[in-house]
Amino acid sequence: MTNGTMAGAAPTVMEAYRAGWEVLKRFALELLAVSVVWGLLGAVSGYLSESLFGLVYHVLVLGPVSLGGMYAFLRAARGERPEVADLFVVFRTDYWQAVLANVLVGAIVSIGFVLLVVPGIIATVRLAWVAYLVVEERKPALEALRESWERTRGHGWTLFGIGLLAIPLVLLGLVLLVVGVIPALMLLQLAMASYYAAVVPRPLFADLGPTR
Repeated sequence: MTNGTMAGAAPTVMEAYRAGWEVLKRFALELLAVSVVWGLLGAVSGYLSESLFGLVYHVLVLGPVSLGGMYAFLRAARGERPEVADLFVVFRTDYWQAVLANVLVGAIVSIGFVLLVVPGIIATVRLAWVAYLVVEERKPALEALRESWERTRGHGWTLFGIGLLAIPLVLLGLVLLVVGVIPALMLLQLAMASYYAAVVPRPLFADLGPTR
C-alpha cells in the first residue's frame, strides 16, 4: 500500500462513509432490492457449494453478478438510480472478461492469504477497483488488474481503513437482530464506491453499449 498521486479529491475514511450514508438515504429502496437479489443468488451458491455444479455456478453466474452488484452501487454513488438489472449488465457486454477478472482476482487474493495473510490483504486492497474498471470502463480483465494496482497507489491505506471500519458495523448489525448486517454491508459497498467516484471521473463512454 504505497504512496502516490492521482487526479481528484480523495476523501478520508469517514468522509467516504458519510458520502455513502447520504447515497443510502437517497436510494435506500433501490439498493435494498439490488442487495436482496444479490444475496439470494449468493445463497444459491452456498447451497450448491459441495457440488461441481456449485463451482460452475459460482464462477459463471455469481462472479459476474457480483461485478454487476458493485457497479449498481457505483451508479448510486455517481448520483444515478441503481436497478436490479445492473446485477446482470455484464451478461450483455463483456461477460467473459468479467468471468476472467473475477477468477484472477480470487486466485491472486487466495494465494496472497496463503502466503502469511499480509500479501492477501495487500492484494485485496490493490485489486479493489477491478470490478469498476471491467464494468464501467469496459477494460479487459488483465488490463483491469494492472490498472487497479496502479490506480490504487497512494489510496491503499484509506481503502484498507474503509474495509476495517466495516467490521464493527457488521458486528453491530449482528447485535441488531442480524438484519442490521444488510444495511451495514450496503454502507460498506457505498463507502467504497463513493471513494472511487470521488477520485475517478465517470468515463464518457460508460453507457454499456454493444459488446466490442
